[in-house]
Amino acid sequence: MHAETLWQCDFFSKRIWTANGLRQYFVLAFLHVGSRRVFVTKACCKPDATWMKAQATAFLEHVENSDDQEIKHIIHDYDGMFIKAFDNTLHEAGVKVKRVGPRAPNMNAFIERWIQSIKHEVLNHFIVCGEDHFNHLISEYQEYYHTARPHQGMGNMPLTGGHAAKDDEVFNLEQIECRHRLGGLLKDYFHKAA
Repeated sequence: MHAETLWQCDFFSKRIWTANGLRQYFVLAFLHVGSRRVFVTKACCKPDATWMKAQATAFLEHVENSDDQEIKHIIHDYDGMFIKAFDNTLHEAGVKVKRVGPRAPNMNAFIERWIQSIKHEVLNHFIVCGEDHFNHLISEYQEYYHTARPHQGMGNMPLTGGHAAKDDEVFNLEQIECRHRLGGLLKDYFHKAA
């Protein structure tokens, strides 16, 4: 009922190698339920109150600059990192913040599934060396997720649209090209332009 104005957000993290050894880095991801489009913040090894407030502000700016998305409601879990300053920044912009019920991960299912996808499709395949490398992997997956990856909930089409093959359509294999991302880990196939 609220899909066009509802967002979900959650954290994910990964231990990455830095000049100071192995460190845990955190990322905050936001997903628009209606379009399934995702906004992801830059990684941080110490997500404090200042960082959380900055992420809320960056998210609001992203939505404001988006043509097809608006925000009235946002859902997040009871993670202690979701501090009052984060919620207050959203409240001041007119956004209703709802926390999921205890032991009810299905209330935040879309963002939880996206996090599972990025972990299984990309992050679990790499030994990440540094914050820049981590941010690069995330941005490459985000681009792939929006422009090339088919989504069952959206008619098996990429989020930015694409070509749906008709049942009787015949393809000449010489006209099919493969685009590689992240060293061939992510691939998508497309019809050559005439």
